[in-house]
Amino acid sequence: MASRWHLLSLALIACGSSGGRATGTPEPAPPKQPIATAGRCDEQVLVYEDGRERAPVCAGAIGERTIVDLRDAWTPLLFAPDADGNAPDFRATYLALAAERDAKGATLPASVALGELYGVVPSFAIVRDRFAQTARHACHDKLEPSAAPLARLTRPYGEEHAGLVRFMLQRRKLLGAVLERARGERAAADYAAFATDKALGPTYLQWKEADDLYAGIVAAQRRLVCEGLLAEKDVDGTFSWQLGNALELFQRRHFLIPNSRLDPETRAALATDPRELDFRFALRVLRERVVDALGVIEDGSAGNSAQPILGRMLDPEAMRGARGYAPLPRAAPDRIAPAVEAAARQLGWTSPQAASAFLVSHAASGGVRVALTLPKPPAYHARHMELSAEIDRGDVWYDETPVPRVAWRRPMLVLYVTEGGTKTPLVRWPTTIGGWSDVTVGGSIVKRWKESDVGPRVWRQLYAAPTWLPPPATPDQELVRWTGGGRWELKRSIMGPGPMAAFGMMLLLHERALRGANGATTYVDNGIGTHGSAVVTSILNGTSHGCHRLYNQLAVRLGAFLLAHRDHVVRGQQPEVYRRTIHYGGKAYTAKLDTRGFLYELTPPIAVEVLPGTIRSPRKVPPVASVAAGAE
Repeated sequence: MASRWHLLSLALIACGSSGGRATGTPEPAPPKQPIATAGRCDEQVLVYEDGRERAPVCAGAIGERTIVDLRDAWTPLLFAPDADGNAPDFRATYLALAAERDAKGATLPASVALGELYGVVPSFAIVRDRFAQTARHACHDKLEPSAAPLARLTRPYGEEHAGLVRFMLQRRKLLGAVLERARGERAAADYAAFATDKALGPTYLQWKEADDLYAGIVAAQRRLVCEGLLAEKDVDGTFSWQLGNALELFQRRHFLIPNSRLDPETRAALATDPRELDFRFALRVLRERVVDALGVIEDGSAGNSAQPILGRMLDPEAMRGARGYAPLPRAAPDRIAPAVEAAARQLGWTSPQAASAFLVSHAASGGVRVALTLPKPPAYHARHMELSAEIDRGDVWYDETPVPRVAWRRPMLVLYVTEGGTKTPLVRWPTTIGGWSDVTVGGSIVKRWKESDVGPRVWRQLYAAPTWLPPPATPDQELVRWTGGGRWELKRSIMGPGPMAAFGMMLLLHERALRGANGATTYVDNGIGTHGSAVVTSILNGTSHGCHRLYNQLAVRLGAFLLAHRDHVVRGQQPEVYRRTIHYGGKAYTAKLDTRGFLYELTPPIAVEVLPGTIRSPRKVPPVASVAAGAE
């Protein structure tokens, strides 16, 4: 429970500154000798074609193939060592989290181990272990088919519907007693015999509605028990906090929006064979390895959305593009899905069993690097590309006080490349803008509008694993979290570095470039940035405390793409001396940060234009007493 509310509380924080071979799998042929090359062969890579291992080759003699790193010790380019061996301090932590372990090597509990949704790509050791959870699979096989009862649920039930669910269960009990008496008196086979009965028809229909709800929730609960996320004693047809917590963990495990509700996508996943879900997981992990190897970012979001991989959509619908917008002209097609499908087919990953067998065969070596024939990147891909970005703020209301609004056009970020005078949209991702936030003013907590300023800006400073330094105006109560039993603790994770940090896994500062009389350029930082976020639902809502949030995994992709295709200087780990004493509940807590993160400087900077969006309110300027995001 505490983990759920910890994640939700992030939304309040401002921008500011080995095992045997699988049964039935044929033994692979003995390793062949590497193809001879004139030069020294420091490392071999395995060549795969049509699902079969070919002769290994030296890494420097792969021809037009692409090397894809499937080793457990992999990180995205953002956290990888450069040619001189420089790497973010966070790299070791990333590898531990990818293995679902803490800094001391202990296995992380489920509540914090599921980092995929928050920008940490799990290692293939975790994928292999997931495939090997035969008890979980067998438990699911023993269940009654759950697709039908789950499909009869009529809304995305959540904890807010707990009262309604209890009422419907009581109705089911009372009306079921009436129907049971009638069934006995008439010797009916079941209650369905009363569906068209003039007297009992209405009673049956009300009972059926309540029974469908009960059956759907119980089906979900039993599946969650198989997943090890819910206790057997909690299978009761009610919507308890235990069910909400288990649903959120299930959603995080299977890369769904973590809203703790039985929404359509979650119901569909609950009704799916867990081996299929594990295969989708394997494909998602493979996807990030292929994306990193090819240096591609084009995911179809700027045009007609993403394409399936082996007939499967791997992301929830809400993550596939910005809401409220038509396809952009000349948009880049999805280049990721075809590449990942090609990789999967060459590796022979066409079923859960095949993927599992591959991973088991390479477990002892900690994984392997493979050479694959993948689609060639487009001609405009280069070591240094002419990139630019545009952020449309979407629908904006400048009300004097907080008023609930529905913005049909959500904020979006578009990354462009210009080549030969042609400007091509590469991606269009949902993002966020400012809104109403709590700030401390004169010792009191008040609501203030946090504005996302508009106009030309630049991305110059790119931070890997950034930290967030809470401004003085951030209320102390937002920097602690309840741990149960009347105890509170400092919310260290939100300061970072790490996937739960306010700035996520990557930060690009928005700076104004001012040209001085002497021709020198001065950069001004107003506290706004484009960055990752663990608060997935806030990106769906489109609001933040001024910054432009991205799903963490996309923020990592963006950072890696910029490093692969933009000249930059490695500035390294940036020292910081931040100390703050937080007072809450009669206790004092000390916040301490010694780094801002690992800095890459883009040379030259990338131009970013923040558009005003469409101001829907009569008032066309920010509310009175609004504050800049950097002034929290």
